Amino acid sequence: MLAPKQVEYIAQLAKHYALVNDHVQALHHANIAAKLMTKSALTLDTIGVAYSQIGLHQQAVPFFKQAVAANKHNGLFFFNLGASLKFTGDFIGARNAYQQTIRLMPNYCKAHAALTSLGDITAANNHIERLNKLYSQLTQSDDLLYIGHALAREYEALADYDKAYQYLSQSKQTKLAQFNYQFSDDKEMFNALTELFNSPAINNSTEDVLNAGYDSDEALFVVGMPRTGTTLVERILSKHTAVSSAGELQHFGLLLKELSKTTTNKVIDKATVMAAASINFSKLGKAYIDSTRAITGSSAKFVDKMPLNVLYAGFIIKALPKAKIICLDRGPLDTIVSNYRQLFAVNFSYYNYAYDLQTTAQFYQQFKQLTQLWLTLFPDNFYVVNYEKLVNNSEEEAKKIINFCGLDWQAQCLEIDKNSAPVATASAVQVRQPINNKSVGNWQKYQGQLTEVIRYLTEQGLL
Repeated sequence: MLAPKQVEYIAQLAKHYALVNDHVQALHHANIAAKLMTKSALTLDTIGVAYSQIGLHQQAVPFFKQAVAANKHNGLFFFNLGASLKFTGDFIGARNAYQQTIRLMPNYCKAHAALTSLGDITAANNHIERLNKLYSQLTQSDDLLYIGHALAREYEALADYDKAYQYLSQSKQTKLAQFNYQFSDDKEMFNALTELFNSPAINNSTEDVLNAGYDSDEALFVVGMPRTGTTLVERILSKHTAVSSAGELQHFGLLLKELSKTTTNKVIDKATVMAAASINFSKLGKAYIDSTRAITGSSAKFVDKMPLNVLYAGFIIKALPKAKIICLDRGPLDTIVSNYRQLFAVNFSYYNYAYDLQTTAQFYQQFKQLTQLWLTLFPDNFYVVNYEKLVNNSEEEAKKIINFCGLDWQAQCLEIDKNSAPVATASAVQVRQPINNKSVGNWQKYQGQLTEVIRYLTEQGLL
């Protein structure tokens, strides 16, 4: 290192490592930077960003607080603070930080969407007038997407579901028109997974699989369609004394892509699936476990809660034959509507299906077929949890999950509202509450828009 004492350079290096998903090096350099004295608001914010990108939001908060104290005029510093406060459960602090961002940057659309995500919207206390005015002035599709989703959430809170759907549909269609998404591309990927794992080339005996992979039983993967209860299961598991949460990691998919040596512009597609059949799975398993070490290793097991790791389940079991994968299965209409309503990471191709109700339904149908394949091939590693059963009969279903993971039952696993670990997902507000079934049947609010979806699901035998 050419400047071992220059804190601003070390902080930027930590941030760089975090952004390229090398969390071990990111944490190493963030810790070095954190020990060096600085009064620079930018450097303090950069250290905070490095920690937050790793998922260490509790460590990030003090640096973001110092950054906004050193510079009260930078809205982005307040926005970063708000995000980490939200994820650590300080919703009052997050609200104040987001409001300060908006005061400093009135047209910063991500801040408006983030503020609305905290809830507490009423007829007497909402931001609809401000959001509508901003929406009418916007031309960029990403900005329209943020404000369209914010307006939809606020109209939902006021039970005006037609208005909510109007803004969702308008903003999503505008964004969808920007890129050439065809569901056929996703279907090709699903077909490739089915073809590969039904073939003798990869569908080996249990003994062969155990010999091929990396010998670690630490990883518990919670997967499924997004917005189906994955965070709830992760909170149940991470309340166990032998389990910690690693958050939603992109590590496995990125490492598989790297080892497959494909040059396509998607993390997973048909070409990558087929090329991955011949990679060194032991190397992949070890690389994955090593890549998590910034936040794992202090407990016997850890949870990786990246929902669409369901696509990689077969590869995960090849690489880590002792891994356990818990997959959420939620009612089809609630799953489809909740995915359509969700503002996922913008420009992240994993979620392109969610810009349209019909393609969301098609993706769900392919997901259901894939989970049946994993369940048939890997019954000792792959377990399906029904969301409705879990929220209506929590103790019985949670005990089954804990038992599947090879753990002893601890009653505290049900006390998810007392789980202090950060939650960096769309469920950050909901999972601070006790287990409940309030979300069951939410699709009925949009029943008028679901005629074609219901017809499709019925034809597919899913309703």
